[in-house]
Amino acid sequence: MTTNDQLIRAVQIATRKLASSGNFNLLMMDVLAICVEAAGATGGTIYLHEPSSHRLRFQHVLPENIADKLPSKDIAEDFGTAGKAFQTRQTITREFEPKPEAEWNSFEKATGVPVLTMVATPLMMEDETPIGVVQLLNKNEGSFNETDVAVLDIIAAVATMAYLNYRLTEESARASTLLGMGKVSHDIGNLAASLHATLGSSDIAMMGLRQQLEIQEQNDAVKSYVETLDPMICDLKSSVDRIVGYSRLISDLSAGRALRPNKRMGALGETIETSAAFLSSDSRASHVLLKYDIQKDGPETLHDELYIFRMVQNLVGNAIKAVKETIPNNWVPVASEEDEDDLSTYGEVIVRYRFANEQHIIEVQDTGPGMSPEVAERILSGTARSQWDKASGSGWGMKIVLELAATHDAKVSIDSVLGCGSTFRLTMPHCVL
Repeated sequence: MTTNDQLIRAVQIATRKLASSGNFNLLMMDVLAICVEAAGATGGTIYLHEPSSHRLRFQHVLPENIADKLPSKDIAEDFGTAGKAFQTRQTITREFEPKPEAEWNSFEKATGVPVLTMVATPLMMEDETPIGVVQLLNKNEGSFNETDVAVLDIIAAVATMAYLNYRLTEESARASTLLGMGKVSHDIGNLAASLHATLGSSDIAMMGLRQQLEIQEQNDAVKSYVETLDPMICDLKSSVDRIVGYSRLISDLSAGRALRPNKRMGALGETIETSAAFLSSDSRASHVLLKYDIQKDGPETLHDELYIFRMVQNLVGNAIKAVKETIPNNWVPVASEEDEDDLSTYGEVIVRYRFANEQHIIEVQDTGPGMSPEVAERILSGTARSQWDKASGSGWGMKIVLELAATHDAKVSIDSVLGCGSTFRLTMPHCVL
């Protein structure tokens, strides 16, 4: 195959595959696979640049079975051949003399793959800043040559265009979603406010009813009804207040307005447990056991109850989805002997709260599949999207948690190990009037 034929075929394959990629992970995998095939390499790695940390973030590696063997994944933007390609904005080829295993570098020792030839190509369009780097290893026959460099440069430009188009499409879709959320939340807020006014009138009616009961002869049945209605109306008013507050919160977030927390002194334990308990029916339906470890005597602190309520609910909801992801498709829940509606659970979510060292600590632990440090870091940066097959999502829920935590000077952290579940932790400083 001539150089021109190879270039034309590579561009055709890249354009066809990358134009149809509607998923970020698939897009990155396709870019790497196309480069490996076009250059006749035995494997390679693809990185995306993160300007804020000045690092090249690992995305994928081929062959996939060496991913867990890599001694390191993310690298500095000026590290090694990949870093040099990124800095110089040029494709770089290298050749290495065969050497004994005792002299292998950390990559070679960890993977068992001796590096003989290498090529690194910046992902970029002409005169633009690179968005990342593709690094390939060990050409099947001979060394990487000028034809390979030309092919990779073309594929890199097409891949960069596909990536930028994907990001623009994603941002447009998210902006449209946020606009829709803002409008819907505004309408819900108005409806809830109207309901709140109606409930306010019920207070007057209940007050008149109590006065009449005091004047007239006591009727135990009527008195019982009043005593039953009182807490029900209070609970209903609280729920409506949360709806009004949350609709305003979503409206502010979708419009990019500064958040307006209404902070008051109060204890956190009851709010945390109540907010998680709202999801108890979801957890049962998903065959997930919801457990609590709440310190009841934590000191009162200045906080917005709605914000705490929302953060806990989002974290617990995500945890339930994570555990559900681990349930095998062929698993069948078994009803208990005492209660046919009480079905067995597959995993669990534990909601914890404690006060220590002048810090209020909220934890949501799950027995889900866990995650890699790279995924955890993307979540904490607010750029991750749902990775679950059984419960899709946009990542907006976690974005809300991060935004609300910032209004309370709270830090969000994640402890997770693949295959061993995750713990999301909110650490909020004690604050008094």
